[in-house]
Amino acid sequence: MFSQSKLRPAQTEVTTTSCALCGSGCRLKIITEPDGKSRVAGDRHDPVSGGQLCRKGLNALELMNHPQRLTQPMKRVGKRGEGKWKTISWQEAIEFTAKQLTASQQQWGQNSVFMAYGYSKDFMYTQLLRLANGLQTVNIVGPETVCWAPTKLGREYTLGYNPSHDINEQTRCIMLWGVNKYKTRFSDVKQLNVALKSGAKTVCIDPQYTRHAKKANHWLPIKPGADLALALALLKIIIDEQLYDHEFVAQWCEGFDQLKQHLARYDLEQLAQEVQISSAEILSVARLYAQSKPAVIISGNALDHNTDSFQVNRAIAMLMAITGNLDIPGGQFQSHAPSLVSGRWPYDDKEVHALSTQKRACSAGTPVLPEYFRATNQGITRAILHSVPMPIKAGLVMGANPLLSWPDTHAVHQALSALDFLAVSELFMTPTAMMADIVFPAASFMEYEGITQGLDGSVRYQPKLAQTGNACPDHQIVAAIGETMGVLDPQSDTAYWDDFLQPGGLDFATVKALQMVLPPTSPHRYRKYLTDGFPTHTGKVELYSAQLATMNADPLPMYRPMAADNPAFPLRLTTAKSKLYMFSHGRQISPLRNVHPEPLVRVHPETASRLGLKEGQNVRIETPNGRVIYQTLKLDTYLSPTVVVADLSWWYPEKGEATLGGVFESNYNVLTSIDDDGRGQGEAGSFNINGLPCRLCGIK
Repeated sequence: MFSQSKLRPAQTEVTTTSCALCGSGCRLKIITEPDGKSRVAGDRHDPVSGGQLCRKGLNALELMNHPQRLTQPMKRVGKRGEGKWKTISWQEAIEFTAKQLTASQQQWGQNSVFMAYGYSKDFMYTQLLRLANGLQTVNIVGPETVCWAPTKLGREYTLGYNPSHDINEQTRCIMLWGVNKYKTRFSDVKQLNVALKSGAKTVCIDPQYTRHAKKANHWLPIKPGADLALALALLKIIIDEQLYDHEFVAQWCEGFDQLKQHLARYDLEQLAQEVQISSAEILSVARLYAQSKPAVIISGNALDHNTDSFQVNRAIAMLMAITGNLDIPGGQFQSHAPSLVSGRWPYDDKEVHALSTQKRACSAGTPVLPEYFRATNQGITRAILHSVPMPIKAGLVMGANPLLSWPDTHAVHQALSALDFLAVSELFMTPTAMMADIVFPAASFMEYEGITQGLDGSVRYQPKLAQTGNACPDHQIVAAIGETMGVLDPQSDTAYWDDFLQPGGLDFATVKALQMVLPPTSPHRYRKYLTDGFPTHTGKVELYSAQLATMNADPLPMYRPMAADNPAFPLRLTTAKSKLYMFSHGRQISPLRNVHPEPLVRVHPETASRLGLKEGQNVRIETPNGRVIYQTLKLDTYLSPTVVVADLSWWYPEKGEATLGGVFESNYNVLTSIDDDGRGQGEAGSFNINGLPCRLCGIK
């Protein structure tokens, strides 16, 4: 029904499923006409999307039916990265992988095996964690250090929870910080517009002139990476000018006096200089936010992209708190709604505590916060290269592309080259898969029966619509490896899904019958802290964190200046998500690639003119560590003349395995580093992405 090999239906057929290309879970309608042609459409009854779809979702069939999809397990027969393979059976692939992982642990110890996963794999995260627990390895690693963990943990260490927002007609001010809802979760735009039509003022903090910036009352084109300086400046103004909520601070904030004394050490003009925004504009924004109650702050992944990101998010949580905007109508909101599922992310206590906190603290590169119980990307790379804190000799990668997404692509390549064994599960032959010994052909989300969860908390049935070759779902691949190694018990798919649904009182058969189960609704209950307190050690908002002090981490956010301006590298580099690609995913999909065919680096016309560069020219981007990438120049009149914005996660499937898909040519992470620059403590494992010093030049 959904590919050329299927019989044509006698009449138009419509099948509903949920997209799993990101975490939103938008409902898709797969419409197949009598002529056999199929297309994707949105479902206007979907409470998440309202029928709107991004281009990635609209082209999901292109992904499933792509001729370059992996269809059979393969084993390397030449040198690593040489591109010589032979097709093997699933049994041989699983048994060989199990044998190699066993051999590594027997020779080098349990932690010599690492496991990695990418975004968005939903419940497979927990399945991989179960396998890691069964093998007693603490070296499991994902993308959270630069996607969600610094935000979540920074706010939890301050408020006890990570607040959502209750944007409605009452909301008077919305601060959009390092986020572009039009390119990511566009489903949130509808509620933003409700507040705007009711008179809410907006502030957009972003080096780029986004659609949010265009509509904003204040646009702060911040210097990339200087977010903590701006957050401290806003806090300083609000406290110095007595604009904070005195009653809330007196009753519910721990450490206000310490924070006030700490901020007195900072000079506003110096902070403004760090941010490259006038102090007058920062004053205006601070006053607007503090005096426009209720107000909300919405942030994005940009605030997870530096080693001080945890403290950035601590400071933002403090702004929410001292202005009295926590858990109020139209402001930030503490959700207490129970989830209908467990295990969608690998944070279930049962799985996390299967290994002791002490043992997990020994993972490669594990950050100081015990809540972040996994290894880090840079920690795994260093351990493979230097055997510190332990030797790592084998890896299992599920739907991740470390050669694109981990810092310092050259170091990652050296590390993967040094492994005794690497197995990768993928849809396509990615640069990381090209480095593997075993490649498993993974099924796309349309090729297996299961469940997903929407942004609204609903549980959605996901039917199997087709079969591509011998592709298999990731969770079944992990299960097969675990069963062969004797560390996972055999389990039917129904039982697998029932495990996740049981806490919500559901089972797979019920969800399948109903197609979608909505979470129970109840009126919002506000100011829950009046009866429950805050879920912190003190029961209050912890501006000063004694808990962090015991870990030798900063108990109050401390700004450490970025690397001094270097005349040889006078520009500051950052990156941004594309609305067409999910990180490194999708470069093979023609309808997407036709719109965005090559990586673009954007600069101000004055900067280009001064450097003798022209739009459309291929330019060299170089950082002080000697790393270089090449992207196509695009002019942007709204950028600061000192800012450069380059595309991220770029590779070229058409260049094949001889160059590993051109992975070193244009990939942003060629320029990042696995080394600590001393600027931040990386409490949640993040590394520096924003604000890298760089220079541009043309190619002769």
